[in-house]
Amino acid sequence: MTGADPRVTGSDSPASDREIRPLSVAEIATDAFRRLLWRAAEVDDDALKAIVTDELPALTVLGTVEAGEVSGFVAFDDRGDVMVIEYIAVSEAATGGGRGRALVDAIHAHVGEEALFAQTDDDAVDFYRRVGFAVSAAGEADPRWPDRRRYDCLLSAR
Repeated sequence: MTGADPRVTGSDSPASDREIRPLSVAEIATDAFRRLLWRAAEVDDDALKAIVTDELPALTVLGTVEAGEVSGFVAFDDRGDVMVIEYIAVSEAATGGGRGRALVDAIHAHVGEEALFAQTDDDAVDFYRRVGFAVSAAGEADPRWPDRRRYDCLLSAR
């Protein structure tokens, strides 16, 4: 992981003036973050707790905080050749305001211009298409969501 400044600048997005930065453990423990994590994963409370305690400590978690609450975040694995987006969400009030795109841009600002990979379902596949990911049907079902159609999304290295 590089020490690049994760703030998004020079974008035409309305979110470009909001700082995107690593979230603290205290911010991740808030109800606002928990609501966003539910939007990203749509799993029950026990599964959300497991994500927070078992998965997030191994991931890089960047986000925005407005009026003292986390309003958007992305959690990704930056340990391989391809950065893998595991979870991304913005608050309902922020949907459509460019924050999701700004979070994707922040990954590049944080780690460089490596390729980005995500797997998603019908709820978010159009978001990934809009921000430039190539989308294809996933080869296997995700055991976390066995009944959902899944898509592989790849944004090539810049």
